[in-house]
Amino acid sequence: MKKRLFHRGYIIENSTGLTSDWKTIINGQAIQGMLSNIKKSVNWWCDTKAFMPPEKFNTAKQTAALLSIATTEHYRGIVLKNDSGKANEWYAIVRGQLLKGDVISIKKYLDKVMTY
Repeated sequence: MKKRLFHRGYIIENSTGLTSDWKTIINGQAIQGMLSNIKKSVNWWCDTKAFMPPEKFNTAKQTAALLSIATTEHYRGIVLKNDSGKANEWYAIVRGQLLKGDVISIKKYLDKVMTY
């Protein structure tokens, strides 16, 4: 059974029933992929008039890459975070203030200011 959707002036079709087999034509180029990525490509084209293939919108790969880099550590009741994976890009929010630097310096500062 052929399924058709109308999204922002473009007809998106699926003739096989597979979730990764949606097709449309953007600016004369036929694209195929998952429905969410096809819609993102159409949105990108409509908003910027620049073609972006649906493979560029694979969020599962991007999320997995970010999760493997992001690190958190709990120290004296404060959460220290590092989103980039670089040694000197740790940060924490203590009493409304943002602390940034390497993890050792932040821990030394917390030892000075935190008294229990």
